Amino acid sequence: MLKNLLKKIVLATFGPPVKYVISQMYIYKPVEERFQFLETMLQDAYPDEWVINERSAEEIERIKNIFDLPQDFNTGISKNDLMFRFFIQNNFSFPEAFKAYFVRSVHFLDMISKIAEKKWGKNWQQQAYPFLDFASGYGALERLLVHYLPANQIYTSDIKKKGVDFQVEKFGVNGIYSSFTPEDFKTDVRFKFIFVGSLFSHLPEDLFTRWLKVLHNHLHEDGILAFTVHDTSIINSPEDTVYLTASEDLTSNVVEDAIRKKESYGTMYVNEKYVKNEIAKLGVAANQYYRYEKIFCNLQDIYVVNKQANVFDNSITFNYYDSTKY
Repeated sequence: MLKNLLKKIVLATFGPPVKYVISQMYIYKPVEERFQFLETMLQDAYPDEWVINERSAEEIERIKNIFDLPQDFNTGISKNDLMFRFFIQNNFSFPEAFKAYFVRSVHFLDMISKIAEKKWGKNWQQQAYPFLDFASGYGALERLLVHYLPANQIYTSDIKKKGVDFQVEKFGVNGIYSSFTPEDFKTDVRFKFIFVGSLFSHLPEDLFTRWLKVLHNHLHEDGILAFTVHDTSIINSPEDTVYLTASEDLTSNVVEDAIRKKESYGTMYVNEKYVKNEIAKLGVAANQYYRYEKIFCNLQDIYVVNKQANVFDNSITFNYYDSTKY
């Protein structure tokens, strides 16, 4: 982000000699630390939400028109939202980052609506709640979902309390604080639809098993649980599971609520054999789940688990939304 921009300015100004000096380990570390210090100072000075300038506003309006989005949907993005920072850190301009973020929101809504329609039919908006978005971050989905489901029937939960508070304030949904201990998740609500986007793709085996059990226990009898995973084929591994301690939360030192517990939150890869065995422990039969490959962000698989007999098959046509195409 700003650190990378400062580097580019220095290198462009002083050229190859600076590139060589910075490449030397004895000076690289203090330079890195200085950039981190400057970025932290700037982060403290940021407003709570990213500023939408004129060019960014124009891009947002374009996306609204292209996808026929509600004109009044909330476009505020927290400065701690790692999804937005991901685009900035990958050299998107601010207008491009806003466009990419909201196209990602459209992608999430498309997945949710198609899964819900397959389960409940054209009138899914009258039946797919109470709805729980678990590990919801800062509400990339919620900002659109509240225009399709009643806000008071949408529950958002995350270990990042700032993210939960942000969504409750901005979108009017219900908030549930999560924790690193699955069994501490308490609510009397039984959800018709639980969506877990990119959490199980971060959990080691023990937490994978325990969270799956806790969330499945909070399903309504007519409910569905949809969760995403990285398949081991992505890294060409013959193992059933591969857990790495790296995660995107560890790449930024300025996000106020980044997750630092490597033993609890890293990057997880699993194959279908492993997932099938895990959900079988919950009493889920082979005909009560369906796997959609590389649907979530064109990378992660989505598993949809039914408490009743499975209605899911390959008839759903999901779309992948590449913001650079718009």
